[in-house]
Amino acid sequence: MKNVLQIELNKAIKTRYFAISIIIGTMIGIVGLVYNVNLVYNSQIYDGINPCYEGFTLFNHWIGGEGFSLGSSLYFFVFPLLIALPYGWSFCGEKNSGYMRQMLVRAGEKSYLTAKFLATFIAGGLAMVVPLIINFMLTALFIPAITPVPTYDTMYGVFGNSLFAYVAVYMLVDFMFCGALACITMLSAQFIKYKWVNCIFPFVVCMVLNVLNNMLFSNTPGAENYQFSPFYFTKCVQTGYPAKLWIIVLMSMLMAAITIAVNMVLMHKKDVM
Repeated sequence: MKNVLQIELNKAIKTRYFAISIIIGTMIGIVGLVYNVNLVYNSQIYDGINPCYEGFTLFNHWIGGEGFSLGSSLYFFVFPLLIALPYGWSFCGEKNSGYMRQMLVRAGEKSYLTAKFLATFIAGGLAMVVPLIINFMLTALFIPAITPVPTYDTMYGVFGNSLFAYVAVYMLVDFMFCGALACITMLSAQFIKYKWVNCIFPFVVCMVLNVLNNMLFSNTPGAENYQFSPFYFTKCVQTGYPAKLWIIVLMSMLMAAITIAVNMVLMHKKDVM
């Protein structure tokens, strides 16, 4: 099991596809960085000494903490493709090439599926958070980490002075969800023949969830609405509907459980046949 996992992790992370995903995500983040740095510096020049400096801080001017720049909007729209690019093609490709059969014989069904799932999970999670971490660190070079006041940012206001802890928790939640989302390419590989088409499946899932979110909930005063569109709850900013941690965790667990269960059942049927 340990050797199989090491092989799968090397195949997932030490590839040009993982590097391409990180580079694309980082470049999109730089687009947001340039916009936010110009916004902060132009505001200070215009006002002389900006009396509202708590509204222009590191925590609400990196792409994960704001939702208005092109970089932020673009990154949180294409991220399902970026997380599938590193290793979302692998299971489908190995299934079609016959490599999977060899691994099942040599390593066993349980070891192979577990290693493949973990490698896909880790590669997908890293592909999401690494560009965000890079953007956060680059933004910190230009914009001070002043504590926002709840008037300007209610999300950070809940955490008080533990702002870096909030960002860390947000990164962890994104890592877990995007890892599980990347793993559904192992589910769709059972029905999709072409490996690069298979990489689009996480994006399709996010689009369906976004449409359902808009259909089920409304802006009616007093209505209890929740945000379960990945295009919005992956940001650590207040969205139109409140994002609940239990919803994100539940969705992640369901995607992981369904992926593992379906693959185990289908492989067992093929063995019996």
